[in-house]
Amino acid sequence: MVSSRRMVFRLTTRHWENAPRRLLSQEEIARREACKFWLNWAVRRHVGMRVGERVHRIHFTDADLARVRVASTLGPLGEALFSLTALRGRAEETLFGAWRRRVRGALDSRFAVLAAIAPVRPPRFDMAILSGPGHELAESAEIFLASPRHAVEAELDFYARQHGRVPAALAGLVDDLTVRREVLSTVEAYYHAAIGPHWTGIRAHLDAERAQRGAILLDRGVDGLLSTLHPQVRWRPPILHIPCSDQSDADFILGGRGLLLMSSFFVRIPTIMYDPGNPGDCLLIYPARIGADHAAGIWTGGPSEAALANLLGRTRASVLTAIADGVVTTGALARRLDVSSAAVSQHTAVLREAGLITTRRHHSSVLHNPTQIGLTLLDRRDAR
Repeated sequence: MVSSRRMVFRLTTRHWENAPRRLLSQEEIARREACKFWLNWAVRRHVGMRVGERVHRIHFTDADLARVRVASTLGPLGEALFSLTALRGRAEETLFGAWRRRVRGALDSRFAVLAAIAPVRPPRFDMAILSGPGHELAESAEIFLASPRHAVEAELDFYARQHGRVPAALAGLVDDLTVRREVLSTVEAYYHAAIGPHWTGIRAHLDAERAQRGAILLDRGVDGLLSTLHPQVRWRPPILHIPCSDQSDADFILGGRGLLLMSSFFVRIPTIMYDPGNPGDCLLIYPARIGADHAAGIWTGGPSEAALANLLGRTRASVLTAIADGVVTTGALARRLDVSSAAVSQHTAVLREAGLITTRRHHSSVLHNPTQIGLTLLDRRDAR
């Protein structure tokens, strides 16, 4: 029955397309609308969607299927940006309720720009697609500051078409590097207040999610991976059907670039990050599976700050905690802890010799990252 109704629609549409241009009678209009309805009904019933539900479709070729990969996270800056929607909403109270109450009480007028980035009514200003995946906060920050003019302009144009205007807080992002730095500084401050204290547990959870997805890919192949991705996602080869909150359906043609899957702690609706003018990856951000008990453990964290300070010394414990939170350059650590860069270098040297952090050079910066031992010391339950 599904295929016959599709055929009726195709034949009828072909007849209409080839017919001479003229006004349609009421009967013909009714017939056309009926065909559209039945096509909508048939296709959505076939893929398990509700009639009237908006859907994004990702179209795969054989080359795309061969390039399906799994990554753990967009990084600390990306998760901070995703968390803005969870912070302003009311859904998933068992997961985010305790976190929302604490964070909302800590924010003040300095964070007004966050409302412009993630307004109550979508879409948001997609700063995450401009900053891209980054293992460290500083890495994503550099990418955002270096974003080409046309990319920032395209995001703001889309925002303006949907909301009618660009907020004053974002208006200078295209040409004014000072405005970009101010916006970035606010988002970084928000990260340190809202996400940083919990980043160790969040990252460990997303790493575990990636390992689980990777095991499914190895055991059951791409079909098994895509068909078990999320209860709302339907895999009907060669098309992945994803419900969306947009006003219209959309089709995404990968064209051989493949698909990169990333889980998110805060994204609760599968989200596509796709730039047809960019030959890079098409990203599908899907919700990580989170139990209420596990979320509660992440919000309460690991050993107390006092216990850690007694073991390592107060400043050294703060340095290790900040590095695990994503503050990875010597200069950024000095600014956060209000000490000199020389003092930070002394503390990081001790932590490195103890096997709690590693250090490497990136261009002109020195980057520090926690080791597994360091993460275990900070949060024994969620160490990666």
